[in-house]
Amino acid sequence: MENKKNKWITFAIICLTTGVITELPYMRWQLYEPLREFLGQNNTQFGMSASLFGLLSMILYIPGGWVADRFSHKILFTVSSIGCGLLGFWLAAAPGFTSVMIIHGLWSITNIGLFWPTMTKAIALLEDSQGQGKVFGYFEGVRGIFVVVMWLGLMQVFEHMGGMRMVIIVMSILAILSGILSFFFMPDNKDAEAASSGTILKDMGAALKYPVTWLCAGTILCVYSVYNASSYMQPYCQEVLGMTAVVAGYVGILRKDIIRLAAAPFSGWLSKKCGGRCAILIGAFGMMLVATLAVLLALPSGGNFVVMTIIIMVVSSFAIYGMRGMYYAIIGEAGTPAKIYGTVSGIAMFIGFSPDFFNPTLIGSWLDQYPGAAGYRMIFIYMLITMLVGIGFVILLVRHNKKNKVENVNAADE
Repeated sequence: MENKKNKWITFAIICLTTGVITELPYMRWQLYEPLREFLGQNNTQFGMSASLFGLLSMILYIPGGWVADRFSHKILFTVSSIGCGLLGFWLAAAPGFTSVMIIHGLWSITNIGLFWPTMTKAIALLEDSQGQGKVFGYFEGVRGIFVVVMWLGLMQVFEHMGGMRMVIIVMSILAILSGILSFFFMPDNKDAEAASSGTILKDMGAALKYPVTWLCAGTILCVYSVYNASSYMQPYCQEVLGMTAVVAGYVGILRKDIIRLAAAPFSGWLSKKCGGRCAILIGAFGMMLVATLAVLLALPSGGNFVVMTIIIMVVSSFAIYGMRGMYYAIIGEAGTPAKIYGTVSGIAMFIGFSPDFFNPTLIGSWLDQYPGAAGYRMIFIYMLITMLVGIGFVILLVRHNKKNKVENVNAADE
């Protein structure tokens, strides 16, 4: 058992590495139009590379979870980070459409198959089931600190030191440096590796029998779909509200990164105060999001409502990141055995993160077919309906956890 100092060193490295390498495939969140123009693509083409990344990622979550149960976290973090950075250098050359598709396909291996389930398990192992909400909430917040600092610097690079190409190069260098740090400071995780000896099919069979696998998957699907679609609030600021690319980029940083600094740790703190009731907190934040989206849809678009629109975006982002701080924790909160935690989370992510596959192409086609404010209104309606479905999954999950807790208590009394 690692001591407290090593625990928080590991925690910091996980936050840093995650904050750096996961930004490369998602640069469009801050610099949608500049990146699309740099690559010379229309909205549909631009969405296709993200959809390919999402499709392959969705497929790789399950074997990635199995890998996370068996192999050294140090090696997996190192290989994925360095591989991600090398692919970034390729993208910086502004290659053609086919090469961009290949890069995103390979990113699905480095950033998802080898990394994401490993990262979630590495975080989960730092706390017991009652502390899952706290540690994942703090993870989102600390990771957010690294991301904010990085993007504030990258926006200076974008404005003054070479535009989009130099932004990609700097991010690629940071990814490789994160891999080097992981190699020297991440634990090998040999004890967890030795504890798991089943085959992937056996572990998948066990995971599929847990109702919580499906309830968590549905919850994550809805929350992540809304989170993913919210990335289009940044180009909305530029195309509908009339902001410049730089100002819209800073609004994106505020909405996506700075808000995360407050929302995710707050949700973690609140989870601790509420006895780890993460599912209930997701429902509460979901209701907050539904309310803000309803106001956003009712608000007329135009320059006279820019300030109010930004305030609504900030509040909705707070709700989204409050939910994100919780949605990994619900897997551990339900009492998932450690030996198949990676496999359960892999299946839940396979389903839950599927919006990475269909959202970009779907939404990209809406924006091409319905120019201006009309396309973005469709996005906001989609987000609202999806979140209402998500609240339904949360209700079922809360009922399941309550029933499961009663059954465990009765079994202990017998």
